[in-house]
Amino acid sequence: MSQPTPTPPPGYAPVPPPKKGMSTGLKIFLIIGGLAVLLCGGGLVACTALVGKAADDISKSQDAKAGHVELKSCEAESAGDEFLANVKFDVEVNNTSKDQNTYLVDVFVLDAKGTRVGNTTAIVSDVRPGQKAVEEGMVVLSQKVTGDVSCKIDKVS
Repeated sequence: MSQPTPTPPPGYAPVPPPKKGMSTGLKIFLIIGGLAVLLCGGGLVACTALVGKAADDISKSQDAKAGHVELKSCEAESAGDEFLANVKFDVEVNNTSKDQNTYLVDVFVLDAKGTRVGNTTAIVSDVRPGQKAVEEGMVVLSQKVTGDVSCKIDKVS
């Protein structure tokens, strides 16, 4: 005897076959990912341009500041001493810009042969537009120096 084919209960519908194509979740993920790549890629270009411009502006600002600074004196008070050999100097700043500035002035001391025997950074702070300021500094030398010494402004920032 053959068994009768079972009949589904009333209201039963067969499971539909799976849809072909992308799911909604995958579409949303791809849209967000595409926007992120677009924004980050454009942001990277803009960021690189801004950093380059800022570096150029800083370089121009440092060049302008260097024009405001002059070495007024360089005296080897005790350059020949065994202990605490030093040189005193005066730096004058004439702020001709429109902004109040602080100046970091790197000063080198050179012996008669041109060898650097000491260095320091003088800070001349809060010089207002049109104002002059003189800062006295001292460089402790790395060794006793005989003969002439000279001072040189290396960098102003």
